[in-house]
Amino acid sequence: MEPVDWGHAFQIVLGGVTAVFCIMMLLALSTHFMGKLVQGYEKRKREKAKAEEAAS
Repeated sequence: MEPVDWGHAFQIVLGGVTAVFCIMMLLALSTHFMGKLVQGYEKRKREKAKAEEAAS
């Protein structure tokens, strides 16, 4: 049985954890900005409806 190369094992694990962290960060940022876009669209839609209602 060969001895375990712990340095290489930790390198693989840390690389995987880093990849998962980066992917989750990208997902969180994209979700945040998509939410901001949707909220802005809904706000403009409400303001337009309120202005039309006031004009009537």
